[in-house]
Amino acid sequence: MEQARIKFEEAMATQANDFETFFLARFFDLKFKYGDEVCIVEAPVENYMFNPQGTLHGGVISFILDVSMGHLCKKFLGSAVTLEMKTQYLSGVHGGIVTCTAAFLKKGKKIVQMESRMTNQDGKPVAMATATFYLL
Repeated sequence: MEQARIKFEEAMATQANDFETFFLARFFDLKFKYGDEVCIVEAPVENYMFNPQGTLHGGVISFILDVSMGHLCKKFLGSAVTLEMKTQYLSGVHGGIVTCTAAFLKKGKKIVQMESRMTNQDGKPVAMATATFYLL
């Protein structure tokens, strides 16, 4: 619990109400990179993020997948909100670093469809999500 308290205090001190620096991005220590219409988000897996079975909680996984797609939209198309998202869990994660790579499936005038794939530090699939976003 001390580790979570330290991360919370660091996030409070360094957060800003903006993309890449909002509180939860700081709390989960998300790192952002962009490529040719892709957004890559890396996150260290800490034990305070675990479910009772000792693996990365599905809600944390979905959060990181969603953030990768939201940041992809913001970078290349503008601000958007998630209309719906489907997450498929493929394997558990016990530690290390996870990486999400988000890409566009279809870009409309107001509706955007994307996918994001999460891998563990060995490059093995952890989860994937497809989502529909609405451009603001």
